[in-house]
Amino acid sequence: MSISLFQHSSSLFAEQSTEQCGFSNDDFLSITSNPEESPIDVKADRAQFVDGGTSIFTGDVEVVRSGQELKSDRATYNKLSGQVTAQGNVQIRDSAMILNSKRAEWSLTNDSGLMTDAKYRLKESHARGSAAKVNRQGKLQTKLDNATYTTCAEGDNAWLLHASKVNLDHVAAIGSARNVVVRVGDVPVFYTPYISFALNDERKSGFLVPSIGSTSKTGFDLRAPYYWNIAPEMDATITPRYMSDRGIMVNGEFRYLTKGYRGNIDAAFLASDDLEDDGDNVNPYYGEDRKHFSWQHNSQLASRLYTNIDYNYVSDNNYLEDFGSGLSLVSTTHINRQVRMAYHADSWNLTGGLKGYQTLTDAVKPYQRLPEIRFQSQLPEQFGGMTYALNAEYVDFAHDTKVAGQRFDIEPVISLPLRSSAAFITPRIALRHSRYELDANSNTIADSSLTRTLPISSIDSGLFFEKELTVANTNFIQTLEPRAFYLYIPERNQDDIPLFDTGLNTFSMGQLFSHNRFSGSDRIGDTNQLSLAITTRFIDKQTGREKFHATLGQIQYYSNRNVTLNSSAAETQSDSDMVAEVVAAITDEWTARGQMQWDPHGDTTNMSAASVAYRGNNGGLLNFSHRYRRDDLEQVDISAKIPINRQWNVIGRWYHSLKDSRRLEAMAGVEYDSCCWATRLVVRDYINSSTDQESNLAIFFQIELKGLGNFGQDTDSLLQKSILGYGS
Repeated sequence: MSISLFQHSSSLFAEQSTEQCGFSNDDFLSITSNPEESPIDVKADRAQFVDGGTSIFTGDVEVVRSGQELKSDRATYNKLSGQVTAQGNVQIRDSAMILNSKRAEWSLTNDSGLMTDAKYRLKESHARGSAAKVNRQGKLQTKLDNATYTTCAEGDNAWLLHASKVNLDHVAAIGSARNVVVRVGDVPVFYTPYISFALNDERKSGFLVPSIGSTSKTGFDLRAPYYWNIAPEMDATITPRYMSDRGIMVNGEFRYLTKGYRGNIDAAFLASDDLEDDGDNVNPYYGEDRKHFSWQHNSQLASRLYTNIDYNYVSDNNYLEDFGSGLSLVSTTHINRQVRMAYHADSWNLTGGLKGYQTLTDAVKPYQRLPEIRFQSQLPEQFGGMTYALNAEYVDFAHDTKVAGQRFDIEPVISLPLRSSAAFITPRIALRHSRYELDANSNTIADSSLTRTLPISSIDSGLFFEKELTVANTNFIQTLEPRAFYLYIPERNQDDIPLFDTGLNTFSMGQLFSHNRFSGSDRIGDTNQLSLAITTRFIDKQTGREKFHATLGQIQYYSNRNVTLNSSAAETQSDSDMVAEVVAAITDEWTARGQMQWDPHGDTTNMSAASVAYRGNNGGLLNFSHRYRRDDLEQVDISAKIPINRQWNVIGRWYHSLKDSRRLEAMAGVEYDSCCWATRLVVRDYINSSTDQESNLAIFFQIELKGLGNFGQDTDSLLQKSILGYGS
């Protein structure tokens, strides 16, 4: 049996300074080149010269050469051979290691020698230990007999590795040991006949520390990854995964990185799912093979030519919910499959590709784009200060059951940006032309050609005022920024045009200044409107930091909006909802933000979001948020990381749907982080989607022996998603 462990500084736990851990680099010497060519200087209280070039030094002996130093109470030095025999409080140090013992025989010629009953310290790994015998073979390697190894501070043996033989390869930065026992406190917790570990952050092949956990979806969950450092530009990780309720799955990840391209391939296979039922639900995939495959690739074929591949596959609709993966998801219902190529010039870019999906639910499959080509160009500050732009696209939409066809859309744009320090105005005019070639299928219309052409004109304008004021002995600059945006688009009947990729945008602050209320190109909304907004900011004059920001806006409509989706009724209201946004940096640690959308006539709130966040200097976190959409959702989300002292933190989250009176996620845990070891226990109760009838329970336990490895389940990504600001 053998195992390899990686030394690394995990983001799971707060960084601890070497001074806090009782370890300082000040005692190590500076790195020098060719120390063997530098002269040797010997200092001592007393010196006695003997025949044959031998000298005996006593009392505070120091033998110094550039980059190397030996201290002792007594030393015998042979000038011809460079051999030193030292006794009493012996210390040998250089730029990488410090050795202390009672007796040493050392060669200053090749920096090698032997020490007994020694203690050592390593600079790069911030480690220390002891050994019955130390055999130093220059700066190439060090061999130790009956040795210990830890990254804990002197006098603190929270964890200790004991081995009969240890070899430290300083060139390869790899350590290895035989007959190894790892003790936590005084309790032996691990044994292996062979172990290897890194002396720095460089990669090396070997088994990583197993990951252990338990969830209601998998039962007892054990992963034993093997890392293969294939070459400097590629590596792989192969992970057998045992799940007591489902069986054995094999996961594999291959990564590559070169000057011109990079990517990764991720795959897994479970032969015959052993789970017959999940609580009250029968497992529809009992006895079936479960698998996934994912490939992400990015390359630069030339200085301005780029390609991207994003292909994902899962064997069944419940795979992601049951096992999870690193797949790039379009949503919870579809996974992405696309190939893209892009060329970026100074004033234009061209993008083309193929795009499809794998649908994971009974939802209607989106259109495939086979192919999709887009062109964008912008020429600013041309004759007379004019700016010219051109946007064009061609898409062939494919679908098995719905209307399919091709869409060509082109929009030339001319604008005249005029700007000063106190005002701006930008008149803009565009001409939008679209052409559709529709294909017949069994459920829809016959072949048809459709066209649509309409002008789009707008004027965007704004003013900028500022003044100085003092609040609570702090000097601020307050700004007042009114903005007016006029947009006119005539009506064109578009009911015959199918909806390939178009929907109604959610109304928000950004919609006040948008040229189309619809997403996609299948609907161009008719309108005659004026958007009015006003923004004020309070900026700290000394630091330049924005302390307060507030915006209020609304759209005034001068005609009905007759272009709708699916021939629904026209929009007849004369104004939009009011929208407001506030962001405040209350103190250096507290911030608050809020958005609200309401009907000014009915005094009805249609949407609101409010949040308060605390970021303490001691690492403490507190997030509180409330989200509301009328007749849709109302949720409260509270998460926190609360330091008890410098080592202990309590972490947790409460995510609740007030509308459904249902808990979406509850998580609680505790973590301990010291100089040389850390641990965390987290319990999570959650649902994957709003349709789940039963919640899932997961228990995560992890222990990190810093400088040796991690044992247990990695919860870093989970906590970063659940607790805003965690790990940053």
